[in-house]
Amino acid sequence: MTQQEERRGDRDRGGATRGASEMMSEGRQRMEDLTDAQAQFWDRVQDSNRKWLDRMQNEASMAADLANKLTSAKSLVESANLVQNWTVKHLELATEDARRMLADTQEIMAAGARFWTSIGNGKSRGH
Repeated sequence: MTQQEERRGDRDRGGATRGASEMMSEGRQRMEDLTDAQAQFWDRVQDSNRKWLDRMQNEASMAADLANKLTSAKSLVESANLVQNWTVKHLELATEDARRMLADTQEIMAAGARFWTSIGNGKSRGH
């Protein structure tokens, strides 16, 4: 092999090394993007779970409060008023729950879309 051929081989190997380095860098970036998208997705899910847990605790508190008030009610009219007020409040909360569910679902679906997009093309967070 001539010296010129040896130099050409060294250059080819150097190019391959640079190509491998670029691939490693791109792979590392994709993993970071994937990790970020996954973290965003799970943050949304956990946030939603916290909100719903708070809501269930509020519901239990309202039911216990109604039970206490009903046991101390002195008349049927007073009991009926208590149940009516509880029902109105319960319906208001159910409406709020429906809004929250839609908002949470949209946020989770958006985070999930970013997660799956990052898997497909190595990008997340609107990159």
